[in-house]
Amino acid sequence: MWVLFATLNPIAEGFRSMFIKKASKEFDPIIIAWFNNMLPLLFFIPLLFFIPLNLNKDYLLSLTATSLINVIATILYMHSIAHDDISKVMPMLSFTPLFLLFIEPLILGEKPSFLGVVGVLLVVFGSYLLNLNNNGTSLLSPIKELFTNKGTRLMFLVAVLWSFSANFDKICINNASVYQHIIFMNLFIFICITLIVLVFKRNKIPSFKFHNIKSLFNVSIFTVGTFIFHMAALSMTYVVYVVAMKRMSGIFSVLIGAGFLKELNWKERMLGSVVMFLGVLMIVFL
Repeated sequence: MWVLFATLNPIAEGFRSMFIKKASKEFDPIIIAWFNNMLPLLFFIPLLFFIPLNLNKDYLLSLTATSLINVIATILYMHSIAHDDISKVMPMLSFTPLFLLFIEPLILGEKPSFLGVVGVLLVVFGSYLLNLNNNGTSLLSPIKELFTNKGTRLMFLVAVLWSFSANFDKICINNASVYQHIIFMNLFIFICITLIVLVFKRNKIPSFKFHNIKSLFNVSIFTVGTFIFHMAALSMTYVVYVVAMKRMSGIFSVLIGAGFLKELNWKERMLGSVVMFLGVLMIVFL
């Protein structure tokens, strides 16, 4: 069952990135980040009346850690997509499972199997090929992107941050439940970004008319889906496997970028997509 949730997650994330790109033409990335957590908060809060709560020390410490990390990561994520093509920046997130191979054993003590490690590395290598095709024939061009292109550099930082937050998410789920964690993390993130908006972006808050905030509404709707699918999958298997599957969003972003945003060079990027898919197969069929 975790495979289903882990597959639906990158599909939802791919479409969310498309709506973020569209919204970035009208709104400041901080405003998009603000709306990103608005509907998930409203959607999940009523569940507080129907689920048991566990607010022990381990949960509260891990909640604080992952929420603070995600506040920063969410803002960087929005800025990255606003700055460049989604098919160019989204594959950078495939570096997250590579970092998790070293971070997860330290924080959680979980060690994936040999085939799982090979699968994760293939996902990362596929992402490298996607970025290589974006930037010419130089073998070092994807590495150079980290220093010369703002969009990829920001998304690389997001990948690093998420490799830490995913472990704290797992601790939270182990000490409480998927839905409790979604509710409290969204509340924490929304409050923090609201304070940032009120202090620094007050004059950029849009008027609340449907035609004006339709793209923001779409971003928030798909965020609801990504939260449900991601947390449900995390509760069922190793963090590194779920995050590796989630990084298939790079593949869907290439297809969505070509089909809906008319981004170029998508055919050349499919080699990386195939390599990533092979890595996913190794992760799934352990």
